[in-house]
Amino acid sequence: MDNMKFNSMGEHVKKLLRECGDNVTIYPLAKIVKPEVIDIGSNSMIDDFSFIYGGKGIKIGKYAHLESFVSIIGGGKLVVGDYAVIATGSRILTGTDTYYGGKRMSTALPEEKRNVIRGKVVIEKDGFVGTNSVIHPNVTIGEGAIIGSNSLVLRDVEPWSINVGTPSRKIGERPKVKEELNEL
Repeated sequence: MDNMKFNSMGEHVKKLLRECGDNVTIYPLAKIVKPEVIDIGSNSMIDDFSFIYGGKGIKIGKYAHLESFVSIIGGGKLVVGDYAVIATGSRILTGTDTYYGGKRMSTALPEEKRNVIRGKVVIEKDGFVGTNSVIHPNVTIGEGAIIGSNSLVLRDVEPWSINVGTPSRKIGERPKVKEELNEL
C-alpha cells in the first residue's frame, strides 16, 4: 500500500480531521473517507474494520464509541452525541437510492440518472444503537434511546425509549441517566 491509503486509516487520519479532541483512539484498520469534514470529540473511539464516509459532515461527541464493522455511508450528515454508542455491525445510512420517478438505483450511474435521498441522522446524547441495526436517513434517535440488536429504524425515536424490531417499535422506557460526568 502507498502512503495515501495509509493516511485514511487508523491514527494517521487524525491530523486530517477538521477537528480532533484529546485522547481520541482510531484503530489501525478503521477507514475514514473525507476526514476533512469530520469532528471527533475527546475520549471517543473508532474500532478496527469500521468504514466512515464523511459525506456532508460528521460530528462525533465526547466519549462516543463506534464499534467494529460499523458503516456510515450515504453522503449526508451525521451527528453522534456525547456518550453514544453504535454497536458492532450497525449501518448508518445518511443517504440512499430510491426508485421514485422511475429512476435507476445503481450507485455506479451519474447522480442525475438516480433519485438519491440524502439527509441527516442524529443519535443524541447517551443513545445506543444495538448490534447489526440499520438507521435510515432523516432519523433522530432521541437522548438516551436504545435501539435493540437487528432493528431497522425508519422514523424518529423518542428520548429514553427502548425500541426493537423491523421496523423498530417502542417496547419500553429506559431510566434517565442521573449523574452528569465531569471529565474523568
